[in-house]
Amino acid sequence: MGYLACAQNKNDQNINFMDNSKDTLHRFIFENTDIRGNYVRLNHTIEEAIQHQALPQNLLTALGELMVANALMASTLKLDGSLTLQIQTNGPLKLLIAECNENLGMRGTVKWSGPIESLVPIDLIKEGHFIITLNQKNAKTPYQGIVPMEGNSISELLENYMLRSEQIQTKLWIHSQDNIFHGFLIQKLPFNSLAEVVDPNAMKNVWEHVVALADNSFEFIRPSLKTSDILQDIFPLETIRLYDSSFPEFACSCSKKNVENMLRLIGKKECESIIEEQSSITIHCDFCNECYKYSEDEVDFVFNESGYSIKH
Repeated sequence: MGYLACAQNKNDQNINFMDNSKDTLHRFIFENTDIRGNYVRLNHTIEEAIQHQALPQNLLTALGELMVANALMASTLKLDGSLTLQIQTNGPLKLLIAECNENLGMRGTVKWSGPIESLVPIDLIKEGHFIITLNQKNAKTPYQGIVPMEGNSISELLENYMLRSEQIQTKLWIHSQDNIFHGFLIQKLPFNSLAEVVDPNAMKNVWEHVVALADNSFEFIRPSLKTSDILQDIFPLETIRLYDSSFPEFACSCSKKNVENMLRLIGKKECESIIEEQSSITIHCDFCNECYKYSEDEVDFVFNESGYSIKH
């Protein structure tokens, strides 16, 4: 493989090729083509996300795959906010959700009921609703897209969605080994001024060749390898430009301020009812298990501060 590294400085380059202890994400392009890609490896991020959740293996697999897909999708966007992938079903899997912000801060959670261990991931989600939410800080309202439940994996569902909604050919591969999840995404862009091959049929052949190579080899690739070695194993004859690594990590966006805003949305009458019944309001974050507890006086202060008052 012809390999071109783009590192901002010597220290960054050493991190790219030598430090395999952190979760990493790399962007890359196939030189002189209209094909770009991202590769991500997640281990510690997922471990932190589930440390308060005792998940059976099939749910861990489903959540790990969704978090990998989320990181890959988010890294294709000019993101100034968050991207959320959410699956809801009427079956035993009630909620599967992964969120990624512009700094690759990630979180995820699962809710389920009843016996579920015997179900494979695709059977868990196939009767569900798959929702993509893009929340940009400068946007008045979030964008939401519904992903048709067409495909045999999370990867296929998102491939079909990108082709239909964005008209961008996209392929995703996600695999895990010893609970280390990794995956990569490639996209054939509508236009790339750097592409030397301009004949549509020739470019189509290049795309099909790259996809075939990944189809045949990615599931056998060890996630413990360096990104450069992984790409070389999959695409031994291609010239690839690999950019600096980014480092995904667990990050929860819950806060006292957000909880108090939620209380205001619930309304003073409902809060009064909860206080009367339970003497306090206790809220646990589903993602990090942080506990926010409000006494009667504290709830009263929340509403007084926002121009409301609770009458006792």
